Amino acid sequence: MTKNTKPPKEAPNGTSRDLQIGARVRHARILAGIRMRELAEKIGCAESSISKIESGRVVPSVPMLQRIVEALGRDLSSFFGADLTAPGIIQRAGQRVVTKTDPIRDGKGISYERMVSFGHGNLLEANIHVVEPGGGRVDRVTHQGETLGYVIEGSIELTIEETPYLLTAGDSFSYKNHLTSRYRNPGATTARVLWVNTPQVH
Repeated sequence: MTKNTKPPKEAPNGTSRDLQIGARVRHARILAGIRMRELAEKIGCAESSISKIESGRVVPSVPMLQRIVEALGRDLSSFFGADLTAPGIIQRAGQRVVTKTDPIRDGKGISYERMVSFGHGNLLEANIHVVEPGGGRVDRVTHQGETLGYVIEGSIELTIEETPYLLTAGDSFSYKNHLTSRYRNPGATTARVLWVNTPQVH
């Protein structure tokens, strides 16, 4: 595809940052299960432009923002409808956002129930990982920070580096995020795992 999209402008202070366009683009892209490269190809721009937009370093033009939003299967009304600055103190059962895919990790048979409202600057990330029998995930993305988990129900086999651990309901785990990890559900019933990590990476 010809990359004829004009480069986005440098982000000014004020209203554009208050709208948190970059955070909204990243949030919508992750929920759609689309990688930066794929989004860039859809709208005909460089992957680096999407990266700069999501990090808040540049602000897209209105036509480019329209193309991004449409490529993510959204409209401008719903795109700006979520208040990313809302504290999200209470999330009722059945009302949490559920993501079916993780674009930066290999996995199958897993959904992620978000417990911390998405927002620019949040340090803590917490999800309930719902893992179907035979489902699992390989996490090759390492970074600074820590992970803590608690098996609510079912069982998972968690492998840190090359060491496997079988955990069942009531068991917990914690490790540094510079270590590689993967897990799978070896049982016959769905597993639910409370998964908390820092910093926010999804």
